[in-house]
Amino acid sequence: MKTAKTLLLMAAFVMPLFFASCSDDDDDQKNHFKYDGNTYEMTSGVMLNWGQFWGEGYNFDLYLFSEGIQYNGIWDITGTGHGIFFEFYSPNENELAAGTYNFDPEDEGDPFTFASADFVLDFNIETETGTEVEITGGSVKVEKSGSTYTITIDVVAEDGKAVTGYYKGTFTMEDMTDFDWKTEPVEKLRVF
Repeated sequence: MKTAKTLLLMAAFVMPLFFASCSDDDDDQKNHFKYDGNTYEMTSGVMLNWGQFWGEGYNFDLYLFSEGIQYNGIWDITGTGHGIFFEFYSPNENELAAGTYNFDPEDEGDPFTFASADFVLDFNIETETGTEVEITGGSVKVEKSGSTYTITIDVVAEDGKAVTGYYKGTFTMEDMTDFDWKTEPVEKLRVF
């Protein structure tokens, strides 16, 4: 009987450690997106703050890139790799606010929506060759702690296939609110 009590007490102390160690695995999740049975790792991100165009939201473009694509500054992106893009509308003019952003096919510019979105596979920035797939539905959850964002992707591609993903980290931030559409070069407003 004493042995049974000892085993129960040990189990009571060991079980919480087992479950705690399982939850730690979530913190070590790699930055990636999944599509059609394949996983594509992402290593960096760039966020462009364009300000307010229409509607009540503020436009923030988010690009997440794989290794192989180098961001050297506005209009200077090179390389070949994978990436995913979202045009978000935030309720906050200074940052992409935490919350769940839903796809808006009408692009009304309402807070907590995203309109234009796509991803690329084996895409060469210079030649604009590779696979490009439009995103036509779903939602993206944005969490923020200090300057660190956690992005959880659960969207649908134009072919009806699910696209899921996760990114946790900081982004290169660019303020585009003073961009002059009449005088600035506009060939590369979109990376892909």
